[in-house]
Amino acid sequence: MLKYAESFCVLVEELHFSKAAARLHLTQPALSHQIKKLEQTIGCTLLRRSPHKVVLTEAGMILARELGAALSHVNRAVQEAQDAARGDAGALAVGYCELPQAGQMTTIIRRYKALYPGVDVTLRNLPTNDQAVALAAGSIDVAFLHPPLHGAQLVMRAAGEEPIVAALPADHALAEKPALRLGDLMSERLIVCAESTGAFMYHSILAACGKAGFQPQLREEKNSWHAMLDQAASGLGVAFVPESLTRNTHSQLVFRRIEHFDVRLQTAIATAGEPTRPAVTRFLATAALCLKDQAGHEACQAE
Repeated sequence: MLKYAESFCVLVEELHFSKAAARLHLTQPALSHQIKKLEQTIGCTLLRRSPHKVVLTEAGMILARELGAALSHVNRAVQEAQDAARGDAGALAVGYCELPQAGQMTTIIRRYKALYPGVDVTLRNLPTNDQAVALAAGSIDVAFLHPPLHGAQLVMRAAGEEPIVAALPADHALAEKPALRLGDLMSERLIVCAESTGAFMYHSILAACGKAGFQPQLREEKNSWHAMLDQAASGLGVAFVPESLTRNTHSQLVFRRIEHFDVRLQTAIATAGEPTRPAVTRFLATAALCLKDQAGHEACQAE
């Protein structure tokens, strides 16, 4: 039926059997046979033939109008399906934690959109534990999260790491020091990522303080790194935050490295398994190229 419909629409455009047959790469008798089969299938006469021209019946004119629109939809659907199969179209849902610059996420997405503008990319801001659940449920395709994540059956691809630094009120007594030792903060309340949100980070900080010879006073924050900065700026303690947050100017804060404090925030690009959807595999390939370029840039700067 579809083949006959396409032949009929070409014949309507040409209104000449020989010209239509040539466009369709058919013989004239073969085209005539297809039109007869179409008329038999729908049960009405579509055109009147003469030696020099083709004249459409009223039924033929109606069918030509409706088939033309229908074939346009079919061709577009086929094209979209082929684009999706190649990864040139479709949708991609990306989960991320509060730090969009972690793991070069924004750079990766910008390059991906430049390469595959037909893919509709959406972002979902979720804590790491919730991202693992969303990946398993299939509500997101890719996640930028912070490992290690125990118990989750995910495929992790390292995307970078950054040191944890101290954020102090600008008028704090320690603000004048260019770098801190962990022991300098012995009497301070430390504002940290809550154990329920980031158990690995929480216990790493506890272990480092224990190694430095003290049991810290902790204020746990469950929801936001930026909330930790607000607390520090308000004089409620010293916040331990990822170094990338120092790029956000905050007039009431200073940021200081902590000597011999090797706690780092890792970022990984995670999927629920090895993906098969082209949109996802192409995103991961784009991410790998961006991360390789970034590593090369950092190596050049170090030389």
